[in-house]
Amino acid sequence: MEVFSNIQYKKLFLPNLSEKILNNNAVIQLYNLEEFLKDIIMPVAPYRTKFNFILFVTQGCIKQHLENEIIEVRQRGFLFIKQGAITATVELSDDIQGYFLAYESSVLSEQDLPIHKASIFYMTPHQVTDHLSFDIFLKLLLVLQQELWLNNMEVNDVCITVLHAVLIKMLSTDPNEQYKANTRPLEISLQFRDLLFKFHIDQKHVLFYAEKLAVTENYLNKCVKQVTQKTPKQWINEVDINYAKSLLHSCKSISEVAFELNFQTASHFTQLFKKVTGMTPREYKRKIEISTMA
Repeated sequence: MEVFSNIQYKKLFLPNLSEKILNNNAVIQLYNLEEFLKDIIMPVAPYRTKFNFILFVTQGCIKQHLENEIIEVRQRGFLFIKQGAITATVELSDDIQGYFLAYESSVLSEQDLPIHKASIFYMTPHQVTDHLSFDIFLKLLLVLQQELWLNNMEVNDVCITVLHAVLIKMLSTDPNEQYKANTRPLEISLQFRDLLFKFHIDQKHVLFYAEKLAVTENYLNKCVKQVTQKTPKQWINEVDINYAKSLLHSCKSISEVAFELNFQTASHFTQLFKKVTGMTPREYKRKIEISTMA
C-alpha cells in the first residue's frame, strides 16, 4: 500500500495548486476546503497517511474513507484522520466549504501538551458539534490561518499554541470521557498502536510488542483492553484486515495479498478475514466490483 507524506499527497491528488502551496512542507498547514480540494483527483484505492489532518465542514458534504468505513461529514462536523490511518476522499459536494488542517506528529512534542497528547490519539474521529463549539473552532482556525499567512506559511510558537488549543477543544467535545485523562495504560496503548503500524506485517504475536515496550504480555493486554475495549490481538488482526481490504481494491489475487501480509497460508488469511469482517476475501472483492460498476 502507498504511504504518502503531505507533499506527496498534494502532488498526486491536487494538480492545480500554486507552487507555494504545493511545496509547502511546514509542520502545520491550513487551507480552505473549497480552494484546496476543489480539483482533487479522487483516489482509486485508499492509502496510508504519514501526517495528521482534520476536515472541518461549514457547508456542503465530504465523504471520506477511514479505515473500515466511509464517513459523511456535514455542517458543524469534523473528521480527524490520524497519522498511519488508511484513508481516501470518496466524494465532495459542489458547495463544500470549511478548513483542511494538517500537522506532523512531531509538532506535539515541541511544546508541552501536559495531559492531552496520548488522549488525542484515541479521540473519536468523527464528531458533530453544537453551534457554540464549532464557532470556537472557526475563530481559532481564523487566528491560525492569519498567523501562517503573516509569517509566509512558516510555523511559530503562536501557530503551535493555537493548534494545541484546537486539539484540546476537539478533545473536550469527545463523548468518550475515558480518554480525557492521561494515564499509564493510555500511554502504553498509544505506544502499542505506534509499534503496530510499523511491525504488524511481520510481527503478529502480542509478546513481541510487550517486549518492545518493556512490559509483560499480561500487562499489555490489561492496558489495551482497559483503554480501547479490544485486546492487542484484536488490534493486530484488525490492522492486518484493514490493510488487506485496501490491497484487495487492486488487481492482486487473494493469495498475493495473503503473502504480502505474511500469512502462512491463503486459507489462514481467509479464515481471519471472515472472522473479522463476516465475509470471505472473495466476497469482499466481489462487493468492490459491484460497487465500482454501480
